[in-house]
Amino acid sequence: MKVHIKKFHDYDVNKINLFFGDVFRNLKIDEKLKGIKKILIKPNLLGAYLPERAVTTHPAVLEALILYLKDFNLDIIVGDSPGGTVSSDLVYQQTGIKEVCDKYNVKLVNFKKNGILTIEKEGIKFFITKFVEEVDAIIDLSKYKTHSLMYYTGSVKNLYGLIPGLKKSDYHKEFQTHIEFSKVLYNLYSIVTDKILINIQDGIVGMEGEGPSSGIPRKFGLIFVSLKSSALDFIASKMMGFHLNQLPYIEKALDIDGIKPIEIKTDRQWENFIFEKVKIKKVSTIIKILDYTPTVVKNVVRKLFDYYPDFNDRCKKCFVCVKSCPVEAMKLEKGMLHPEIDREKCIKCMCCHEFCPYDAIFVHKTLLAKILIK
Repeated sequence: MKVHIKKFHDYDVNKINLFFGDVFRNLKIDEKLKGIKKILIKPNLLGAYLPERAVTTHPAVLEALILYLKDFNLDIIVGDSPGGTVSSDLVYQQTGIKEVCDKYNVKLVNFKKNGILTIEKEGIKFFITKFVEEVDAIIDLSKYKTHSLMYYTGSVKNLYGLIPGLKKSDYHKEFQTHIEFSKVLYNLYSIVTDKILINIQDGIVGMEGEGPSSGIPRKFGLIFVSLKSSALDFIASKMMGFHLNQLPYIEKALDIDGIKPIEIKTDRQWENFIFEKVKIKKVSTIIKILDYTPTVVKNVVRKLFDYYPDFNDRCKKCFVCVKSCPVEAMKLEKGMLHPEIDREKCIKCMCCHEFCPYDAIFVHKTLLAKILIK
């Protein structure tokens, strides 16, 4: 299994298009496309962010992909389920995705409007957009970013957007820790992996720090392509400086695909390459430690090490965080400068932090947390 990596200095549509052509022919994707009638492109469209914020898949990468696919006379649709309660139309407009789709007469779809498939896996009931069933194949078009809870977010986690609307928040309520939520991600992956034709990750400008939405854009200058999401994520996360044991959902996804890490290849120049000083989060390490320590120790550590969502002065009282909270731990009443958080009810899923369109929510840290969290 190979992960193809190409360096790009900017979002040049023609150069990206040529790269896709070379890789698709190398992987014999052209032959598969001839037998496909309808295909779904699934970008990362977390929220209504401008492309330069590096939160969402850049429209130039989507345009380059559509340009290539147009030669195969396919019925192409593009869709995602943005986080929180934000309007899909606003997301498509702000991210530049609508402009690209309008330019090439490609249909943009809203996962909330076409019904759902209910599938149970390992005791977890999944509610997935029915578009998965209606298309012949999916192209996973993710964004290269760090993640405050899961360390890294890429191709496997991008598929979480196949779950429509606020239903995504319900899983955070039921599966609260890093390990528990990993179970959600890899089981969802097991359901849809056979439908994925190819995986592409936009890392020309990605994100480090408090991803997936409030981090810092960083020019990594790369695009990754692979037949399997798990293989792509293994290589991409390793290049950020993560180890596989930090990413149980990717480790399990590799098992699902029957791939051993040693079998994953790249061109020689990338074999041992690691980006210098990527700002990454260590929150998940503490969560994993707490999962396996005695209750008495847990209580002591929790007092010394704590982090929780809090507000800055950017709050516009838009209610997105209040409506997105899966445990209803927030309230906003007349006269308040911003919503109040009931810390006893808050499960620290960071949905509010992830979905806030104004970066009005930050992670407040105790002294120990500041030392341990980069």
